Amino acid sequence: MREKITLENAIGKVHELSASNYDMIVPVQDMLFNSLTQIDIAGKSFGILPSAQRLFANRLHVPHSYLSRCSRELQAENLNYWIKEEIKNRQTLFCRFDGNNLRAVFTERYTAIDHMEVLTKMLDYGFNPSGEVHLSLDNEMMLLKVPEYERAFRLSENDKIIPGICICNSETGILSLQISAFYYRLVCTNGMIAKTAVDARYKHISRKIMDEFPQILSGVVSQSHNGQEQFRISAQTPVSNPESTIEAFARQFQISQEEAQIVKQAFFLEQGATMFHVINAFTRGAQDPSLTASGAYRLEKAGGTILSMVKH
Repeated sequence: MREKITLENAIGKVHELSASNYDMIVPVQDMLFNSLTQIDIAGKSFGILPSAQRLFANRLHVPHSYLSRCSRELQAENLNYWIKEEIKNRQTLFCRFDGNNLRAVFTERYTAIDHMEVLTKMLDYGFNPSGEVHLSLDNEMMLLKVPEYERAFRLSENDKIIPGICICNSETGILSLQISAFYYRLVCTNGMIAKTAVDARYKHISRKIMDEFPQILSGVVSQSHNGQEQFRISAQTPVSNPESTIEAFARQFQISQEEAQIVKQAFFLEQGATMFHVINAFTRGAQDPSLTASGAYRLEKAGGTILSMVKH
């Protein structure tokens, strides 16, 4: 789900999505796999969502790509063998549920920072509940962007860019909580998540980012106002072969072949031979409706990183 709404409505959407979420500390010995997609915990059956499947595969050192190709019986045999081995390392796991589905599994070092807590911090900081935000939300992550229209600048007469901030969070281990600069190009509604000197990203084993939330936000907001010069430089930086450059950046940022193809298609919607057009292909590609929130985030983040790399 990706939409432009008020912060108050975004809070409602997150609350609705998380209504059936709960956490439990589960003894490892109580876990018995029926397959990669189903597990019994203390005799009760739960589905295993894709996010938890990947986390189990990583924790038990069995490649997810291998497991996904196995029969259900072989999946269960592999996972049950390794979950018994896991008991040698720890007695319990921190499990996150959505109703009758297991959505994530971590060690007890994990510190839960949920979307609702982040949104509450934003209200405490002073964000306007009726203010505009751009929300991307699914079962794996929240991507919330807050444009500051009063800080707008122009690349040309008809090309206005709005700076702001972006807050990304995952409750299922896709990425750490991150606060970054954000740029919104009005002419094509592209978004970009840009690197700044005060970017903050913390793994979910620390609450430091929540304790320092006001200072971090202030720093990122201040840095986001400095993007105009980078955009100007990118528009003046020639690129002899934009398609080849896009392919090279896609490899550098480990963009999948499917996502790279989306970026190439986006380039042909607004072709040009400058670094700005290369960047724009990534950010415009992020709007593709087939992408998950994490897929859109990767492309917008790639665009922002490329922008930070341009030089005079």
